[in-house]
Amino acid sequence: MPAIAVAALSARALAAAARRAGLEPLVFDLFGDADTRELAATLVTLRRRAGFAIDADDLLLQLDTHVDGSCPLVLGSGFEAMPDLVDRLAARGRLAGNDGAVVRRLKDPFVFSDLLSALGIPHPRVFAEEAPLGVETLEKAIGASGGGHVHPARRTRGPGHYLQERIEGGSASALFLANGRDIRLVAFSEQWCAPDAASPFRYGGAAGPIALEPAVEAEVTRALGRLAEATGLVGLASADLILSREGWSLIELNPRPGATLDLFDRPPLPPLLRLHLDACAGRLPDLVPLRPGPEVGARAAGIFYAPITFDMRLAHLPPHAADRPAPGTRLHRGEPVCTVFGEGRDAEEARGVMLLRMDALWHEMQGAAGETP
Repeated sequence: MPAIAVAALSARALAAAARRAGLEPLVFDLFGDADTRELAATLVTLRRRAGFAIDADDLLLQLDTHVDGSCPLVLGSGFEAMPDLVDRLAARGRLAGNDGAVVRRLKDPFVFSDLLSALGIPHPRVFAEEAPLGVETLEKAIGASGGGHVHPARRTRGPGHYLQERIEGGSASALFLANGRDIRLVAFSEQWCAPDAASPFRYGGAAGPIALEPAVEAEVTRALGRLAEATGLVGLASADLILSREGWSLIELNPRPGATLDLFDRPPLPPLLRLHLDACAGRLPDLVPLRPGPEVGARAAGIFYAPITFDMRLAHLPPHAADRPAPGTRLHRGEPVCTVFGEGRDAEEARGVMLLRMDALWHEMQGAAGETP
């Protein structure tokens, strides 16, 4: 019997984290990639709704079929816009994570902005319909992830969207553990975009650990602690930040394990999914944040998006690639193909290695398809 159930749009990283924690995962996701199948004790490929969205009825049916009441359930990406579904999952018991009430407070942009103002945490302004004169804004979809939904705009296109003040600076993310009262910082990473014509802020990847100025790190840590206490936030979570000469701003908070599992769920840190389960039960570790150093090294994880529409013909992808589509899979231009990793002495070097590997992998894919690279 599987020791844990994980569900996400793409659950490979959660499945890998479960294996590192010594747990056999029952995996629910939309893609059923080759390496996810290898990691899973059992894999259930979910029916997807329009685009890349989880079908709530299918997930509930599959959970009834495959999961008993003793198996904890960990949610990854794909549930931020579905707090009612999260409530239904929590009502079943054994949800190891945040319930729908916490998701609503953190993912409703106007409720979240009011909360940050009340707690004195720096953040961009948000607007329901139109930007004030002289304020540069980005339109975002409420509850969406991945950056593909973000566009410069002065007016929203309608319900389900909002405007957020655009703040210039570098993008970073804080991975942390919360127990509903306090937090433990795990590490910081830098992030970047992989823009195309339709999605100028599409998520490109992350690298870490990186170091922040000690004063900024202390301010961010205190702010996240206040947020955890105010909302009851539990488990692994990540906070997206903009860093500038003037200071820092909190852009978004994701109340779930996220993409930086790929960076940090490795030595010298202990298995992060075990820490997530402990934090959900109220226990925080005595943990020193992971910082750059000669004994630590850095890792990058980037999303390789299909430059053109093609059929996957490579029988095997190299070990520095993950989320591997099965041979014969039709990949349309702009769709994610796989994740590519790089390692180095620091985040910059790790990202450079990752980019070189990504370029070489595309040449291999073209060659396997019989095209001239």
